[in-house]
Amino acid sequence: MLDHFPRPPQDNGRGVHWSPSQYAWGQDNWSFWKEQLQAMNIKWVKLLDDGGGSAMGLVKRLIDIKIMPVVRYYREEPNPGRITSREIETSKRYSDLGAVYFETNNEPDLALEWRDRKRPPNWLDIVVDNFIFEADMIRRAGGYLLFPAFGPGGRGNPFKMIVERGRRDLLDGNCCLAIHNYCLGRPLDYPNDAINIQGAPLTFEAWEDRGGLWAWEMDYKTVNQHRQRLVNPNASIMEDSTCFRAFEYFDALINEAVGHSIPIFTTEGGYNVGQRAGTTFGDDPRYPKPTPEWTGRLTDDMFRYLEEQAPDYYFASMPWLIAVRRMGVFSEGFENQGPWFTHHFDKQFGLLGVLPVVSKLSARPGKVRQDGPLPPGMRNFYTGPDLTGRDFDDRFKYLEPQVLLEPVADPTQPHWRLIAAQWADDREAQGRAYIYAKALDENGQLLENVTFQADRGDAIDKAQTKGPIDHYWGNIMMTGLLGTYKVSMAQDKLPSDRLVNLGLGNEVSPRSFVRTSFYLTFQKVPGHPGGTPTPTPEPVEPPKPEPVPTPEPTPTPKPEPTPPPPPTPHH
Repeated sequence: MLDHFPRPPQDNGRGVHWSPSQYAWGQDNWSFWKEQLQAMNIKWVKLLDDGGGSAMGLVKRLIDIKIMPVVRYYREEPNPGRITSREIETSKRYSDLGAVYFETNNEPDLALEWRDRKRPPNWLDIVVDNFIFEADMIRRAGGYLLFPAFGPGGRGNPFKMIVERGRRDLLDGNCCLAIHNYCLGRPLDYPNDAINIQGAPLTFEAWEDRGGLWAWEMDYKTVNQHRQRLVNPNASIMEDSTCFRAFEYFDALINEAVGHSIPIFTTEGGYNVGQRAGTTFGDDPRYPKPTPEWTGRLTDDMFRYLEEQAPDYYFASMPWLIAVRRMGVFSEGFENQGPWFTHHFDKQFGLLGVLPVVSKLSARPGKVRQDGPLPPGMRNFYTGPDLTGRDFDDRFKYLEPQVLLEPVADPTQPHWRLIAAQWADDREAQGRAYIYAKALDENGQLLENVTFQADRGDAIDKAQTKGPIDHYWGNIMMTGLLGTYKVSMAQDKLPSDRLVNLGLGNEVSPRSFVRTSFYLTFQKVPGHPGGTPTPTPEPVEPPKPEPVPTPEPTPTPKPEPTPPPPPTPHH
């Protein structure tokens, strides 16, 4: 019942909850976040989307580096409503890419997740009925819906209710479960730890090591009094699941309903700086608030457990939360909750904008739990050739359709080689909508009056490279959408590499006439019979010109605007 559910390659179950915004996800500094994810060997990311694909850029980038997204469609007060055709269409796009796990609801046992914050008496019936409806829609779109996570300590058996409605089939391999198992400062084995079961005493040394008065808010003798008062030798996860082991509680409910497990994901939870039991049922003075150092240790221990001891149905943990302000989200409430990248605790704990959990995870790749199966979209995300030795904009992969290189059939013969290609998005293009091209000779010298062409299917537009005043850029106006143009050199009857699928549009709106520009650099390559050509020198860019106002272009094949400098390369 578990083997067919898609998973990323070399899956260790290690994940993280991304930005708390459905719009700001690090797009202005993606290279940094990509580096951090890969250094920590993160394999799963929970993210937010507005239902219309607002996180499409993030999802594509995660799929590209073989990280599995879990997409939550964020709605204010989502209950008692249902998703619409908008979310279904977006789910189809995501599923085609390889992002197949979705959340459409959140903590419906809490009144704040209902319209006007009024939870009706039959709330669980409504949640179950809506889940059945939405799970069917998501499956038809190629994905799997996660039954919504309840708030910490949530009760009731909705899985029996699904079976009673004649929809056991959903639980037989067609859905999953989200949980929010916040650890709340308690150890991983709570409620069966020695403190809860036996009232194990606290020493002064341990009190001091775990953070002293900041962490405990009382002296160690008072802590011991509480430990004796609250001792619970008969504790059971079925009676108190406000802890990491909540997955055991929910798995028991599922097995009670259908006799087998389904995939369970932590889509919020884990250890947070300064947070201990008290979110729902009052403060538990027996355990300390985690300091940044102890948050790192406990989180690392949590992932070790996931890698080495967790049951196979517990697929992944995506604890709250990687970043807030560093992602461009300004929310003091979230910033106080201990994101992994924050300056909030710098002064108090001598940090430099990063919690210790980052270095601890980066120092240990984690044990592989399972290798795939990869969804087809992830396995086949990039469909182009190897670009080693070429300076290509990494964003080409994220456009729809992908902008791809078509190299010449025989690179050992004389030809025009496309050595660099960059894209200026709608912000960078500043209203321009052109294909710019320049040409180099065999020695890397810039060439004037060299012909290049843009094949748009029903016609071929041609232009020539220009002189020093235009920094040697020739240009052809674009009027068609992405997927329209195939660009190559057309000089000296030499074969030429082609860049295909150029056109107007951006990542968010690929079918809209958004003005963007492309910058292509070709170099003439001599023949190299019997071997691979030696690497060509990188062209030296001329000094960047002062901005020159661009006249309103007229729709002719050969407009004459002053070309701007090429955009900063995106790798």
